[in-house]
Amino acid sequence: MGFRTVLLLPTLLVTVLVVAQSSRQRTLPSDVPIQGSVIKTRQQNTFKTSSVLPDCYTYAVERGDPETGPSVTYSRLAAGCKVPWHTHSANAQVLFVSGTFQLHMKGQQVQILSQGSYAYVPANHQHQETCLDGCTYYVIREGIADVHYVDEAGREISSDNALAAVGERPAAAVSTRQ
Repeated sequence: MGFRTVLLLPTLLVTVLVVAQSSRQRTLPSDVPIQGSVIKTRQQNTFKTSSVLPDCYTYAVERGDPETGPSVTYSRLAAGCKVPWHTHSANAQVLFVSGTFQLHMKGQQVQILSQGSYAYVPANHQHQETCLDGCTYYVIREGIADVHYVDEAGREISSDNALAAVGERPAAAVSTRQ
């Protein structure tokens, strides 16, 4: 092998890695359209329900649009609220503000989370959650905020069937300021 070949191979390898990395499609929180600074007080939040979430779960949009892309939401769950096994299409980071929360990620032990806790939920990873005593947390999503409920075998099922199986009912979509 000549001197040129020895120099050319590492250069070629680095070029291939850089091109491969840069061509990967990624959606990050920084992909949210640029806007001015956002500061909201608790009183400025407008909490909503969703027809695919239990009626004990409300959320307020802090930034972005969860129906179309990356977003930050502030979630509030009543004590005893259960969200059965489900997945999301996007990665999510969860920062806990208050309450005690039980998170079960498929293939892992149940975790009890509280104020100051953090969780990373990868896209398409099955998980279920229960709020033990009134919970609030922020969710930073890297894409749309969809919910796909699944059965024990991992097959998608309707929100009505999934929620009924854990004694919950879907909410009617309404907004309230609090």
